[in-house]
Amino acid sequence: MVDYLVVTLQHPSGGWVAVLPDFIGVTGRATSMQHAIERATAAAREVCAVVFDIKKHMPEPCDLVVAQKNLRWAKEYGVDWQQATIQKVTLSRPGAGMRRRPVRRESKVAEWSRRAAARRASMAVASAAGLSYAPQAE
Repeated sequence: MVDYLVVTLQHPSGGWVAVLPDFIGVTGRATSMQHAIERATAAAREVCAVVFDIKKHMPEPCDLVVAQKNLRWAKEYGVDWQQATIQKVTLSRPGAGMRRRPVRRESKVAEWSRRAAARRASMAVASAAGLSYAPQAE
């Protein structure tokens, strides 16, 4: 799990824009700040999946001081640090999730024992009911 910065800005049209300095081009736009953050985070996860697929490393997270010193990035996205809201989101590294183990098949001995016990139980029920069990000839 890696923590990345999310910079959220109030858009002049009234909505919100969320950008991640570590992921160039990743933005989220919505009417609420939280929804914009969720959209930007989802886009960042997609970028991480693509980066993982081409066997590259995920971007290293920068801290707030480094992001504020990147004037070119701030100008490109129209970031006014006095008005911006800063949060962190946690992204897991692709492929680092819980791996599911395949369901283990029971051994043949266990399977035969289980079937034999089921046959014995069904014969016991049949004999208790007065039914006779005779194998059918082919």
